[in-house]
Amino acid sequence: MITFNVTGFLTDFTGGVSQIPLESEVTRLGDALELLWRQHPGLRDRVVNERGQLRQHVNIFLNEDNVRRKQMLDTAIPANCEITILPSVSGG
Repeated sequence: MITFNVTGFLTDFTGGVSQIPLESEVTRLGDALELLWRQHPGLRDRVVNERGQLRQHVNIFLNEDNVRRKQMLDTAIPANCEITILPSVSGG
């Protein structure tokens, strides 16, 4: 099972839900995100840009590893994992 952890303002697009479990056999992060976006379509444009690339100010962690240090959306995922979508916080 894949468990998505959605944080910050992104929960506005999940009806306030911060943990979303998905029963799936996908093996790539991008495919898992597509399944998440079918349930919560408003998330897509906040996570990826119009080219389908991860937005600069959004980090995605596969368990404890930032996918920016892996293959981004092509990162392989195990059958049981946690994927955390974390928007950057800025301000002063």
